[in-house]
Amino acid sequence: MRAALLTHGDITHVFYCANAATQELRQSMIGQLLDVLEPMPRFANINFIQGMKYYGCHLGPFHTPARETDPRVPGCDFYYSEEDMLIRRQAGRTWSWTTLRPHSVCGYSIANPLNVGVALALYGSIQKERNAEFAFPGSETSFNTLFQVVDADLLARAAIHVSTTSACRNQAFNINNGDIFRWSDLWPALGAFFALSSAPPLNITATEFFRHEESTWHAMAQKYKLKPFPYERLPKWCQGEYTPPNGRLNCTHDIFANTTRLRQSGFAEFLDSQDMFLKLFGELSRQDVIP
Repeated sequence: MRAALLTHGDITHVFYCANAATQELRQSMIGQLLDVLEPMPRFANINFIQGMKYYGCHLGPFHTPARETDPRVPGCDFYYSEEDMLIRRQAGRTWSWTTLRPHSVCGYSIANPLNVGVALALYGSIQKERNAEFAFPGSETSFNTLFQVVDADLLARAAIHVSTTSACRNQAFNINNGDIFRWSDLWPALGAFFALSSAPPLNITATEFFRHEESTWHAMAQKYKLKPFPYERLPKWCQGEYTPPNGRLNCTHDIFANTTRLRQSGFAEFLDSQDMFLKLFGELSRQDVIP
């Protein structure tokens, strides 16, 4: 890392989005990065992306709307150790840290295109190919819980804002599109994109659905000459670190956060989540990720 950054001594801001399988490795990664950054004379801020797992959303019901000041959840050290390291390392230094806590970041990147928006795009495409209805891949309860997402571009602009605003130094900020929704409210419009009619929830998980339809997807990829997609990773990703029967696409408890602190800091952007999904679906089609 020192060798790689040797000729980049003018670095001012770092946006840290790396992840690893263990807490020990995650601490080692960010610690080694700080070892190189701290001596740089212009280094001003490291922005560390966290998420709603900070509040234990993957473990079960939790306090909503989640606030940055909520107490930590016992046994939920998904981000705490890295955050504590940043706090310790920053003490007495001129540089600062900032962190954003989004939920369900949606967008498309070739290297890692697994997120709720892309998963729904594949789901709708498979259902259309099967001449099936657009039924929610989850339970009736999860279909009607409160949920939030954030557009990747909006998240990036928020990260720049908190990293370059002096009043945001050494603070955490919740971030989402600015709205809260139930899947049941968005579902007709999402299905209409694929020219599919809505139907009652399937009462199976997205993980089960994508495992069952793997051969369908591979046939579609060949038929429509789609770009390569790491489909084999999709079922496991849909489950993620969530405690069953919950998963990334279907949770039986509400998941949303209060974003007042971010708005008060001067970042007032918002985006309609339904519009975001439809725009993303269109882009994925243009990129030949879905038919």
